[in-house]
Amino acid sequence: MLLTNYDDAERFYLQVLSQSEDLELKYKTLVSVVNLYQLKGDFYQAFSYGLQLNDVKYSELPEAVKSSGLMAMALALMDSALYDEAAATLGKADFSEYPDNVRCTALYLQTQIAYRSHIWVRPESQLQDEIRYCYNKQQMLYALLSESALSIYWLSVPQTNKALDVLRNKQSLALSFGYTNLAMIWQATFVNALVQNDELKLASEQAEVLTQLFNKHKETTPLEVATLIYHALVKLNKAAQQPARALDYAEDLFSAYQKTYDKQQSAALAYHAALMLAAQRKQEIDTLSQQANQLQLETALAKAESENQRLYLLVGSVLVLLLAVLVVRSHRVRVKLKERVTYDKLTRVYSRDHFEEVLEAALQQAEKQQQELGFILFDLDHFKSVNDNHGHQTGDWALQQAANAAKECLRKSDAIGRIGGEEFAILLQECNFAQSWALAETVRQAIEALEPEQAGYAFKLTASFGVSSAKNCQYHARKLISDADEALYLAKQAGRNQVMPEEPRELW
Repeated sequence: MLLTNYDDAERFYLQVLSQSEDLELKYKTLVSVVNLYQLKGDFYQAFSYGLQLNDVKYSELPEAVKSSGLMAMALALMDSALYDEAAATLGKADFSEYPDNVRCTALYLQTQIAYRSHIWVRPESQLQDEIRYCYNKQQMLYALLSESALSIYWLSVPQTNKALDVLRNKQSLALSFGYTNLAMIWQATFVNALVQNDELKLASEQAEVLTQLFNKHKETTPLEVATLIYHALVKLNKAAQQPARALDYAEDLFSAYQKTYDKQQSAALAYHAALMLAAQRKQEIDTLSQQANQLQLETALAKAESENQRLYLLVGSVLVLLLAVLVVRSHRVRVKLKERVTYDKLTRVYSRDHFEEVLEAALQQAEKQQQELGFILFDLDHFKSVNDNHGHQTGDWALQQAANAAKECLRKSDAIGRIGGEEFAILLQECNFAQSWALAETVRQAIEALEPEQAGYAFKLTASFGVSSAKNCQYHARKLISDADEALYLAKQAGRNQVMPEEPRELW
């Protein structure tokens, strides 16, 4: 049967579910319904039907059949940013025993979870073995998508050379495969890796290929892919000293992040609402079963009516309780999602997205009252060599220590956020330019005073700083950030480990 659109498919699948007695057919149809509603963006319906896959009546079906249900639910949970739940769902099966297409689809989902959340369903080495297996079995699309996901993870660690080896060697295969999203993901990751390796000329050439492809397919490009592209273009233009273009792409990146967050939050709430509805339905079934058994034992109409009244009260109490549980769990979900968006997971300072929201609100308030507002950008000197020479765990330690040292220098009214790999921003309430400069110098000295050797690390940790003022920038966020970024660049050029104002000639 040819299904020409979502509505035709929905009617057909629901008809099969209502009429078929074949359990395996009904299970496979449920999987199709879950995938259909997820594609439509109706996550509440997707999860409502997906939870039915756990019905005991399907427990005797072959594991290979039930694997499709696990993957459908894992994909929906992953797109809802419920990575722990998605990983737990995939961890229920050993996909190495399943057909090649199922095995390689599961590999793709596992690598996606790994790069988005650093949660490993299987060890990294095992996933790399699975990628080689999928290449050998001609499951090229899933192998390439999985390898691109691991490359994104390696860049975040960072293990740049490891990512570049893969991206260079398989670039022609990824671009010629004929799948547009794969080509854009690959190119965006390649540009990011080249910038990270200071190969700016080649990065610019590859970015031209990427932007041409993206502009041609922008209307149909998924949010997740667009986010990777904007991130790569921001990073390239910033490294190429083109702040205006970098800020334009940064605005596109922020918009894509916001849309992704809104989608994930709605989907996560839909999941917990579906869980509550499933519990409510089970309770209703149990209640109806109890009522039926009671009615069989009742011989007097008066007694039956009395029992019915009791049952109605019980059902009402259960519904009130379920509603209360739903409210509590929904609140917990909102708190958890807010925590993920508000704070950087590693350093526990504000995330880039939240810091930009705080900055915009503070600028608006300061402009209304014509108050002073200071702004500082700083990043750690020679941080790439720390990761390259000592490993990413040491780099993580350095980022945490620098962030903690900076926080100890700030007031409660100030705000600090991590806005890049080793780059941080500080917002200073009611601080003029001189006070902001002095505070930046205090933070610089605090970071310089850290002693990595006492923790067993053989390197010196310093940072360079750029300072700007909201009044000087007419309270424009882009100008405020751009001036501080230019000052930071001058601090780097002047030898690092120093503070540079937005107009350094005033101090010379």
